Amino acid sequence: MARTGTMLITGGTRGIGAAIARRMLRRGWRVFVTSRTDAAPPEGAERLPLEITDDASVAACVAEAQARAGAIDVLVNNSGYDLYAPFETMPAAAFDDQMAVNFTGAVRMTQAVLPGMRARRAGRIVQIASLGGLQGLPFNTAYAASKFAMLGFSQALRLELLPLGLWVSAVIPGTVATDTLDRSIRDIGPAEGPYAVRFQRMVAQMRRAGAASPTRPDDVARVVERASTVPAPRFAYFVGRQAWLLGRLKALTPEALFERALRGRFG
Repeated sequence: MARTGTMLITGGTRGIGAAIARRMLRRGWRVFVTSRTDAAPPEGAERLPLEITDDASVAACVAEAQARAGAIDVLVNNSGYDLYAPFETMPAAAFDDQMAVNFTGAVRMTQAVLPGMRARRAGRIVQIASLGGLQGLPFNTAYAASKFAMLGFSQALRLELLPLGLWVSAVIPGTVATDTLDRSIRDIGPAEGPYAVRFQRMVAQMRRAGAASPTRPDDVARVVERASTVPAPRFAYFVGRQAWLLGRLKALTPEALFERALRGRFG
């Protein structure tokens, strides 16, 4: 992989995406970031409009990046948000939108860049995954579904593309303190009813954890840089002590004990 190249980041005007853009720009890369609004990109990055749930918009975005730069060396699928709601009362449209933005949007973007990467036998897909793809939490069912799907899809795709010289990696952070926390956590739960007290406690706990997390967007950006530039990137990159510990604890702890610990904290 070249020391510099062209990167396309979905959702790159704020938060983790913007941190990745700034880091790669300092390294000399050409960086495109996408947004569904006219939000200003990080200085030096080029903004492309994108509605990630729309096939035509995805095709137009990728075509424009390729027309300007000639090729996309790395796609970073970063767009997403974190939906909280009791599953019993969650509107089907809300579940579908979570999947469309967090998962099938990334699938669309990946499929759109692959013909160019395959023709050159060079390119990388970096998925911004989540601990939510390793362990689901209460009232977070749609998010967990989207992130579990992302990891399974990416593992299968990596094996499919390796013989072509293409790499797929998943960057798995724990909770990240970002300037987009107010927008990335969406709750549509009830103010009353059988789930209300537990739901409200859970959302408040997750907001506090996000604000207090020692893991910052720059930590994620550093790992994305590594996955984008090392000669043979791994599949999974954990970011932050929380992610590293939970990944290992779940693998080593008996299921009943692990579940009891989670119920004690989130039940």
